[in-house]
Amino acid sequence: MAHRRSATYVRTLVYMDEPHLILMKTFKTHVVALAIPSPPDEAWFIATTVSSREMEAYRDGHVDLRYLFTYPIRSIYTFDLMKMVDNKVMMEPFEDHVPEQYLPSPRFFSSSHTDDEEDTVGPTHIQSLVVDGEWDMPDFGQFYSLYSDVYYFLSAVHAFADESVEIEKKKTIKQTFVHTPFKGGFSYVHFYTALPAIVPRNERLRMDKIKYESPGYVDVSGDSETFAETESIILSFLNNRAPLRELYNTLHSFLSKKRYLVMAAEEFSENAPASEYINQAAATRAETRQIRNTETVRSLVKNNPLAFAKIVLSLYRRLDEASRFFAQGRVNFT
Repeated sequence: MAHRRSATYVRTLVYMDEPHLILMKTFKTHVVALAIPSPPDEAWFIATTVSSREMEAYRDGHVDLRYLFTYPIRSIYTFDLMKMVDNKVMMEPFEDHVPEQYLPSPRFFSSSHTDDEEDTVGPTHIQSLVVDGEWDMPDFGQFYSLYSDVYYFLSAVHAFADESVEIEKKKTIKQTFVHTPFKGGFSYVHFYTALPAIVPRNERLRMDKIKYESPGYVDVSGDSETFAETESIILSFLNNRAPLRELYNTLHSFLSKKRYLVMAAEEFSENAPASEYINQAAATRAETRQIRNTETVRSLVKNNPLAFAKIVLSLYRRLDEASRFFAQGRVNFT
């Protein structure tokens, strides 16, 4: 059962003559509060706690406001804004089913806020990709996922090397690299899935338009420098696929025979006899693939040779699959 909780006012998200939607915090937990019908001289709100992941999704326009109140299993409260003192209110648990008249309308997204949040600056550059031929929905989903993995990996490395990025963001990026065991397929999936949330908001991908004809196009907004690097690395891969495949097979086979593929990266000793070979082999493959900031990638994994090698190999696999769509003529850069 929920208990009374104090919440601190952060900012007003929607203001029309008076606050209609406000953002609050209780300790480190986000609270989104919506105005509901109130007696005279009172200003009642219904509020829901929101996890950081859900808040990110809402800010990015991936879920609407109604979703925050109806789908995640969270605590619901009510409070009278008129009783706020020193930017704080005491919230009372709302144990009953939330009536429909209290819920926000469907399809109300963060883009409808009247006041912009300081940390919601979105991407500014648009990358157009030409699409042609026949596509099924699973095909396009697979391509976009692979393209995104490459983009976000490069974006994370770029952000970590950028002096203008705040220290806390860099710590989050490094923790993601260091704490991934790179042992088995799922750890790689988890690693690439985590990347979008840790890169700066103005570098996150957003699909703006899709026009499917023959040919058609897909407009994706994001960071111009990362787009340019993604295009460069994919085109380089297409032009050097045969030697890159040979280099991949050689290193992958070596790690497999030594049973390093099933070893968690943190268990690998830098004093191991194979350490220098793995380091040099991975660096050769990274440089041949024209991966910039190789030293930054090393530092992100604390110069762990096995983690570095496994990241390089995992990026190869995604480049190989993503580049296939370009080789087939179904996708091209403008």
